[in-house]
Amino acid sequence: MLGKKPADERYRAAYAPLMLPRSLFFRTKAHATSPQPSIALSRGQLATRLRCFELFADLPLTALKDVAEHVTVRSYRRGEFLWQWGDPAESIALIESGFVKAGRRDRKGASKTFALFGPGDSLGLFAFYAGMRYPTDAVALNEGLILMFVEAAELTRLAAKYPALADRLQGEVTRFTEAFINKIEVISAGSIAQRLAVLMMQLIGRYGVAHRSDQAQLPFVLPQEVIGEIIGARIETVARILAGWKRDGWIATDTHGCHFHCLDKLRGLLPN
Repeated sequence: MLGKKPADERYRAAYAPLMLPRSLFFRTKAHATSPQPSIALSRGQLATRLRCFELFADLPLTALKDVAEHVTVRSYRRGEFLWQWGDPAESIALIESGFVKAGRRDRKGASKTFALFGPGDSLGLFAFYAGMRYPTDAVALNEGLILMFVEAAELTRLAAKYPALADRLQGEVTRFTEAFINKIEVISAGSIAQRLAVLMMQLIGRYGVAHRSDQAQLPFVLPQEVIGEIIGARIETVARILAGWKRDGWIATDTHGCHFHCLDKLRGLLPN
């Protein structure tokens, strides 16, 4: 499912885990609203913030400032659409803070989540390069989501000018493919408990903070509804499994996120 792990410790440090209280996440339907006013920043400020993303790290300052000419920074409230399925793929979204889910509703109206994106991730690039419209809805999962939107056509034009940027864009498209391979690993893991264990280990590997070899923390708690959408399970089943893990002391949740006390137990559920 879930995209890339930061490439190095410097990049990881630039996106220190967010302490998102559980109350920030939502269970309501997504909704379209008027976009929030853009956040005004200078080209230099935008270039500095772009450099925090792996996509733009180590690019020359001149290249970053050229990209910054075509960047808009916006904030979103929980449940708001960044875009909807079928919209023209015209922008690349870079997540500075917060989380976004990519999903669609089937013909019966049931929501399906295909990917989760967080700080340091990008989305929308594959759709633009493939010449297609956005294949999923993109929905803000928390209040105060901050995104940097880059005009995709201008980014492609600049890639022809800066070969290093072209290489980075190709790598980003490859990581998008890896994200959906990870999704396949989740839904094909076997039992629902196994699927849930694979999902949690993927999230820990991508966003987790290790405390000891057998302990880690996720700085957020996913709603059980979203977990069910990702692993293909009913919310009641997800709730029952998580309740058992809590009762056995494997995990605990509070306003600082989800705490894993027995990672060896989760690893034991992973398929061979």
